[in-house]
Parts: sequence; structure tokens; C-alpha cells
Amino acid sequence: MNKREDLLKTGLDTIGIEWTEEDINRINQYVSEIELWNKKHSFVKASGDNLIIDHILDSLSPLKVLENYPFTTLADAGSGAGLPGIPLSLFLQDKKIFLIERSGKRSGFLRNEIGLLQLKNRVSVIESPVESVKNRFDAVTFRAFRQLDEYADYLFNLLKPGGFLFAYKGKRSVIDIELEKLGSPVRSEVIRVKVPFSDKERHLVILQRTR
Repeated sequence: MNKREDLLKTGLDTIGIEWTEEDINRINQYVSEIELWNKKHSFVKASGDNLIIDHILDSLSPLKVLENYPFTTLADAGSGAGLPGIPLSLFLQDKKIFLIERSGKRSGFLRNEIGLLQLKNRVSVIESPVESVKNRFDAVTFRAFRQLDEYADYLFNLLKPGGFLFAYKGKRSVIDIELEKLGSPVRSEVIRVKVPFSDKERHLVILQRTR
């Protein structure tokens, strides 16, 4: 077992995710593709172990929480390199996942990854600004997005009635300020999540419109 596989397997075990060797191979292939194209597309500011920890394991850290919520379709808004949508798709195999990305070059990368990872039956790319998407989903997730109050209305507009927004966020003190700024009536829950091998403060913010 190489160091990357050991890090990944231990991280998944720590989160409580059951995995197969095929899952590990797919993630390794995906990470290698990100590293290959990162200089050209500026996907993430990480490589090696930090890419695994700060992006793959971070994307998967709230998986056990997400599994408790009723949804069939999930949109990843501003998907970039496919984070968190592609890692989640490997383990949410009964969900249909849509990767929303405005950049044509990044959308091309995403389509290529979907093919390489054999995810075409469950994962699709919507090449469009978030603001222009007409589809509606049971749930929307996003990561490394701007402040909640800046884009909440656009994100809520992607949801079917009763749908959920799942926001990957950092410090609780910052989250509380962002929640206070939300203009729309919303129900919110903030859940602390632990990213294996990381000391960064991470939370999943769950939002629902109340009317």
C-alpha cells in the first residue's frame, strides 16, 4: 500500500465510510487528473497529501450527515474540479448528481472525469452560471463559495419546495455572522464535522426556506 492509499483509506475509515478497492482506485485516478490539469485550470491550491486531506476527505467529511436527509437529486453549485460532487457521487450511489460549472474548460474537465470514472449513469454537467440554471433539485451543496447572504437567493432558487442547501463552511463565528445577514426566512442547522488529519474548523450548514 502506498502512502496516498494509506492516507485515503485511514481517512475514510475515520469518517465511517465503507469503501472498496474500486473506490480507492477511482479516487486515486481522480486525484491524479486534478494534479495533471491543476496548473492549467487552477482548480485548487494544494497537492499531494494536502489535496487528499483538504479536498477529497473534506468533501466526504459530512457524508454520514447527508445520508440522513431525504433527497434523490443533488446539485453541486460552482463545482470547479468536481468538489464535492464527484467524491460524494462515489458513495451516494442511489442519488443523481449534477455538477454546475460556468467555465467551459472546467466543464470539459468534469465531463472527461465522469467518463473516466464511469459515472455517466449518475452524474451530469450543467455548463452554466448558477444564476441561469432553470433546473430544480431536491438538494444543493456548495463549497468554497462566497458568503451565504451574497448567493443564498440564487441557491434557494435551484431547490424544489422543501429542498435543502448543504453549505461547507469553516469557523462557527463567521457562520453565525453570515446567517444573521440572510434576508430570506430560513431554518438553519450547523453541524461540526471532522476532517481526518486536519485541525481546521469545519461545519456543514443546512438551510431550508420556511416559506
